[in-house]
Amino acid sequence: MKSGDKFSGKIISYVNGLCIFDTQYGAAIKVPTAGISAISTDVAYSIDFANGDKVMGQLQANAQGQTVLQSKTFGESPIDVTAISRMVKHFSDVPSTAQAPGSGAAAVNDDKQYGAEVENQAPLDFLTGSTVLLSPGQMELDIGTTYKQSRTQYNLPDVGYFQKSSYSARLLQLSTALRAGLYEGVEGYVSVPVTYTRIEDVSSNEYTRDTSSWDLADISFGGQYQLTRETADMPAISATLDISAPTGRKKYNDQTDSWRDPLNNGTGHWSIAPGLAFVRSTDPAILFGGINYQYFFADKVDGYDVQPGWIINSYFGVGFALNEKLSVGTRVSYSYVSNMKAEHETIYGSDSDPMDISLNASYRLSRAWVVSPGVTFGLNNDSGPAALSLSLKRQL
Repeated sequence: MKSGDKFSGKIISYVNGLCIFDTQYGAAIKVPTAGISAISTDVAYSIDFANGDKVMGQLQANAQGQTVLQSKTFGESPIDVTAISRMVKHFSDVPSTAQAPGSGAAAVNDDKQYGAEVENQAPLDFLTGSTVLLSPGQMELDIGTTYKQSRTQYNLPDVGYFQKSSYSARLLQLSTALRAGLYEGVEGYVSVPVTYTRIEDVSSNEYTRDTSSWDLADISFGGQYQLTRETADMPAISATLDISAPTGRKKYNDQTDSWRDPLNNGTGHWSIAPGLAFVRSTDPAILFGGINYQYFFADKVDGYDVQPGWIINSYFGVGFALNEKLSVGTRVSYSYVSNMKAEHETIYGSDSDPMDISLNASYRLSRAWVVSPGVTFGLNNDSGPAALSLSLKRQL
């Protein structure tokens, strides 16, 4: 672009002063041709000029920012991009060696699938769960860690000048998730998390108790179906379905043992959560969001008939692909958890509405590996402590 920006994608239409192309990030965007300074393509095009001339050939941007036409008839000739009135791909042409995306204003990528990961495409990890990112047969292994820590502390001058009363809980979660493209527009996943929790309760130096535990958390699995692809007027919309199994630890401790509550790393119930998600590109950002309804099935836990409250989960975020290796994203999440039932009686006051904001970055280490650090901050008292996370993703 004359502004200095560079775009890569598949040209959909180039006519009447407007270029529409499908970006690498799954969105069709519109660019006025008057703002384009150079074009590179990896296949030949039939090109119409404003003066009536027609030519067929491949376009390449040189080091001077000029566009050079490579054709069998005219050889290599510099051309003025603003003089092009129409471009149509020559489908019978055999693609030549593809130029790396990002080297020109509209590099063509015929084999690009929506969200398909390629070596020169920015990692779009912030879109995980919001749209189908994997092509049929493509698989991705996600190895992640999350760390949370909560502490309360105050002095005990009546016991001793240096005596403290404190309560701390630390949680380290190790999760392994496998995602796979099952069919065109269909993606499935399974996630198996394990947690290590350590609790220390100090009333003074004379009374200290602690405990720790490794436990399997709730296993979850589900899928996503792409209902509509993004167009110039509508976002990409997908249907989601998440199912959770009660494989984690869940105890309703009495008053004397309530300090052990952070050892819980599961709900104790099967749950199902249908929902919708969307993605919308608005250069240079990618907007995404979603909403789902999570229902928990009643069951006995510690001898009690328990029905957890249903949950409405929602989120909205924005991401930026900074270059072919780095992307950043942020999202705000809000949930409403309704009152639970115990022994078929509604427990009023057990509802909550946690709200948090998360920031993350993704960096492509190689064609197969992507590393993504992140941090999540609670925005109210129901959200719990801040969390640090780090994940490594491997395409299989």
